[in-house]
Amino acid sequence: MSTAAERDAIATLAEKAWPYFENNQVKWRSKPVTQARLALAIEALLEHMRAKKSDIATMTGLTAYREEDGIHITVELGTLPLE
Repeated sequence: MSTAAERDAIATLAEKAWPYFENNQVKWRSKPVTQARLALAIEALLEHMRAKKSDIATMTGLTAYREEDGIHITVELGTLPLE
């Protein structure tokens, strides 16, 4: 169960990251990513990592990984060509 502080942090991250998903028309299961869906996805990643004790979890555009100081969430901002 998440705390109020954690829910606030998730909401803030979703608010800041959501324009990337909107601008790049990212879709999850054929539906556009909304700020609310992004917040739910971040929460689901955290719950998965806690339940499975995993070191990393990913979904389209998001990566969660465990460090000594806690769980970190990264947002993919794009890719570079390999050539």
